[in-house]
Amino acid sequence: MSFLLDVRIAHIIGVVLQWGFLMAFLYSLVSSINSSFKALVILSSIMAISYFPGVLFNYQTITYLDLAIFDAITIVVLIIAQYFYIKEKTVAFMYLMLGLSINMCFALGMYIDSYILHNYTYWWFWGLYSSVVAFSDLSMILVLFINKDFLKIIYFKNLIYSFFAKKPQ
Repeated sequence: MSFLLDVRIAHIIGVVLQWGFLMAFLYSLVSSINSSFKALVILSSIMAISYFPGVLFNYQTITYLDLAIFDAITIVVLIIAQYFYIKEKTVAFMYLMLGLSINMCFALGMYIDSYILHNYTYWWFWGLYSSVVAFSDLSMILVLFINKDFLKIIYFKNLIYSFFAKKPQ
């Protein structure tokens, strides 16, 4: 079985991720005391609250479908907060949406593999799931601290859009 899929390791990783989102929230809260820019406080508080149940999970009974549903709910809450409260476009919002979407898709893939196809032998997708979700979660924590396009995802998105944009004749 993969290192990151072990139940004991999964609980430790959940605690570390919760701590990371909590620290991102506290950092953004302190950083925005004398600023009118509160977007990162709202985003990081939503992420800290959404990852809090991960500390309480019984990793022997929770399914990958449950994880995907939690990610989908968090995406909806982030969209509502962005639309009604934040208004400013932030790099952090884009990274959170991408990271949660990736996590949700991989969790659905693991659910299909484990609970629908009843595959219980380790294969490459399990290792890929563990690595990608861990990298995605750490990237989401980091972007809440720095709010910069450090992976150049938005840069490449804009580059691709510019190739397909209609050019004036």
